[in-house]
Amino acid sequence: MAWSLWPDEESKSTPSLEKLVKKRLSSQATAAAVRDGRWRNQMHKAALNGCCRRVAQTRAVSSVLWKLLASENLVNALRRIENPMVEVLADMELWGIGVDMEACLRARHDLTKKLKDLEKDAHDLAGMPFSLYSTADIAHVLYNRLKLPIPNGGKKGKLHPSTNKQMLGLLRGQHPIISVIKEHRTLAKLLNSTLGSICSRARLCDDSQKYVVHAHWLQTSTSTGRLSMEEPNLQCVEHMVSFITHHPDARNLSSSTIDHQINPRDFIVPTQDNWLLLTADYSQIELRLMAHFAKDTALIELLSKPDGDCFNMIAARWTGKMESSISSKEREQTKRFVYGILYGMGPNSLSEQLECSTSEAVEKIQTFKESFPGVSAWLNEAVDSCCNKGDLDGKKAFSIKNTFRNSKEKAKAQRQAVNSICQGSAADVIKTAMIKIHTSLVGGGGAFGASSRAAMQFSILRGHCRIILQVHDELVLEVDPRLTREASILLKTSMEGAVSLLVPLHVKLKIGRTWGTLEPFLLES
Repeated sequence: MAWSLWPDEESKSTPSLEKLVKKRLSSQATAAAVRDGRWRNQMHKAALNGCCRRVAQTRAVSSVLWKLLASENLVNALRRIENPMVEVLADMELWGIGVDMEACLRARHDLTKKLKDLEKDAHDLAGMPFSLYSTADIAHVLYNRLKLPIPNGGKKGKLHPSTNKQMLGLLRGQHPIISVIKEHRTLAKLLNSTLGSICSRARLCDDSQKYVVHAHWLQTSTSTGRLSMEEPNLQCVEHMVSFITHHPDARNLSSSTIDHQINPRDFIVPTQDNWLLLTADYSQIELRLMAHFAKDTALIELLSKPDGDCFNMIAARWTGKMESSISSKEREQTKRFVYGILYGMGPNSLSEQLECSTSEAVEKIQTFKESFPGVSAWLNEAVDSCCNKGDLDGKKAFSIKNTFRNSKEKAKAQRQAVNSICQGSAADVIKTAMIKIHTSLVGGGGAFGASSRAAMQFSILRGHCRIILQVHDELVLEVDPRLTREASILLKTSMEGAVSLLVPLHVKLKIGRTWGTLEPFLLES
């Protein structure tokens, strides 16, 4: 309830009843709650007084927050999305996510060997031993021992010049040790953060004799409403990495090398024997939401076409070229540009993304606004919209002031507002779809009504299909292979029909035995 009212503030702190009471209740209301929570039976006072006090405090805080929710017109969003999501996430935590432990351990062994090789290479190149896990040691080697120039902005480090990803990128090509450090960091993160977290938290299930991780889902940890997870966080799993190792005592013989390819998603498997993973990913959902909010007729027309590549069509209209003449580079730059606007990038960040000057980025922004005037008008109104209307369900994603000291501050607030509205709405859309799917899988008919023919069709999925993972715009289900058609229909119709927009929503279905070996899945008519 508190997060629905103050998402930006509440998402930055750990939920605490004591803090909530102190911040949201008056001193008189707090005293009354403490008085009401006193246990009258003295024999049980020591054991139960604290519990009863918390119950009384919860009731008092809930009363205050409920009135505020009603005054802000947020009750519907709470009842329709956030409250039902609690049960969905609880079941996802209980069901868990399957892990191929044997393959995961093999990958850890290979990574450990490669990291030792990289450390030896780095020590040889530096002419001294040092820790590749210590930024201070790396800074000393790069800037003092090897005398490499400190890149612009690199002197801002608190204790030593920076050696972050950006600085290493600027030093690329100036010394062979740079590529060794970068590869070591990539592989060390994969070994220690991703695979280490998965292996340490996986538990052998007595029933299936398969390893399963039961991650924690966080519903109120972001201001936009996006779900996050921890222990482990599988929403940030790296894609495939490739590297070479050498046989012992034969490092200089090309015939002794071994090629390795590790895709952490290969280790995510169904929890049941012979089941499959079925996924659906929204196509350009945030772009489609921007078109819906902006009511830009040109963008709506392009995104409503059943065929064609939307970024090719946007690039053609933007540049005035024929769609057939748009190159792959122009398409990619258009995609980067559009998502740059959606993710709140300004001219400086966009110039880096598009590999052009800041003045060219400013010009591109201007010509894009001229090509899509509805988007331009909505961008100008985004701050007021964020403060007063919020996202699709009226939730205000974050607190934002609407008085500014200069144009730069106003532009930054505008970009934050656009990002907040689109990401918050996308989060609501996929949560709505998850609720519909979950209701159909556990009983109740979901989006189709308990007595409908569709509900009867999907009742066969109960106990044979589960939601196991959500990665922002993607849902991952595990399903009995005999019921993949029914499960894919439920997944597709629930996600594409989650909300009604001015443009259609589309999802891409994939299926496979692991999360890393998915292949496109086409539904028959």
